[in-house]
Amino acid sequence: MTEVVRCRYVTGVLAEIEVEDLNEFVTPGAALEQRLVKVNGRLYVRKYVSRAAGSRNPRLYDLLHNEIRAGTRLGQVFPERYPAELAQLVAYNVDAEEPFVLLREYVGAPASPQITRFDDTQRRRFESGLLRALQLTAQAGVVHGAVTVDSVRWDDGHVQLVDFESAERVGEPRRGGASGARSPEQAAGTGVVDERDDLWGAALLIRGLHIGGTRQDRSRDPQRLRELLDPVFDNPVDRRPTAADLLGRMHADNHVPPSVDPDARFADGRALFERVCARKRGPTVSANESPPAAPTPPGWRGKRFFQLFAAVFLVSVLIIGVVVLT
Repeated sequence: MTEVVRCRYVTGVLAEIEVEDLNEFVTPGAALEQRLVKVNGRLYVRKYVSRAAGSRNPRLYDLLHNEIRAGTRLGQVFPERYPAELAQLVAYNVDAEEPFVLLREYVGAPASPQITRFDDTQRRRFESGLLRALQLTAQAGVVHGAVTVDSVRWDDGHVQLVDFESAERVGEPRRGGASGARSPEQAAGTGVVDERDDLWGAALLIRGLHIGGTRQDRSRDPQRLRELLDPVFDNPVDRRPTAADLLGRMHADNHVPPSVDPDARFADGRALFERVCARKRGPTVSANESPPAAPTPPGWRGKRFFQLFAAVFLVSVLIIGVVVLT
């Protein structure tokens, strides 16, 4: 089935595109429904909230909102050379009856079925690739919020971090929510988001990759593993190393890629957007949390959200045209 849809690029430009629906698409770290689609001969992942799903669990709109906020920020920070280590949001529409995002086709396949067969070289590449992804999100001021093996893809030695449905922005108040991948500070919902929050989940994943389990006693872990990860587990967040620090200890690539600071350009529009949205949206949740027995009305309904966002975003983005995806 093919349909023409309206959407907005991460740059703010409006577009009308022809989308060909291909088949269902599933990733283990996603709570949102997904389809594999084709636009201009290229494959994309379409994440969306269907009418039925949104009615059953209105907080799915919050997860879509998290994906949009993270994806637009990453796209604005890395406008020229977008990192292959991160899922790339291209366009979105929250004004549609079933709001959606379009992301470039992911690389490889979910890592979870593959990591048990890794040799030492592959394990090292997985570690450095995961930490590299977190160095890049930190540079953009984004915290993924749910770093587990389910949110990672593996493509012949290359890692890609996907499913930013639990993402938060550095400096914002933390959202609480218990999950094995979340740091103690994240689980408690105390303080503000720190770029090192994601390192807790990454350290758990890297440790499990080596010891093949989740035993609490780390005294018998390999020395190299303890030297790398003990500073993460044994320190409060403000004393933990950064992803770049850990890459340096591994003698892996931790150079800073080309990026831009979009804050000056979008500051006024974003501030107004967030103030108004804060009054409208309901409580937010992590993708790992279960909905309450009696969910509150959704804070992010499609039409109201998009109309608000369009009006505010035009404060910062002046060039609007009709274009096609390339």
